[in-house]
Amino acid sequence: MNLGEQYKKAWFDYKDNVDRDTLPGLLDDKFEWRSLTKAFNSKIIESKEDTLETLKGVDTSTSPEVHYSSDEMLIMSVVHEWDEGKMVILAFVTFKDGKAIKMISAKGDPA
Repeated sequence: MNLGEQYKKAWFDYKDNVDRDTLPGLLDDKFEWRSLTKAFNSKIIESKEDTLETLKGVDTSTSPEVHYSSDEMLIMSVVHEWDEGKMVILAFVTFKDGKAIKMISAKGDPA
């Protein structure tokens, strides 16, 4: 399993409260999550700590799909569904020295 695949698993395990230990270790201390569109909250850039706190509050049903994964980067889309509708998020994650250093995402209506 490459780093991108490990990150994806740890991300959703953290969100779903299955494993809250792995993801923090995969995020660099200077990790940034930059949203190109309006995010779940009012922040355009989230730190490692902000990201972990945001994930704890996401209670949607998710269907992730990996488009590319390696030890250097991960590209995935995630369909979020809730009672009132659904949206898709496209995320690009870069890794350095075994840790995620940046994630850039954008959301919109699924096709």
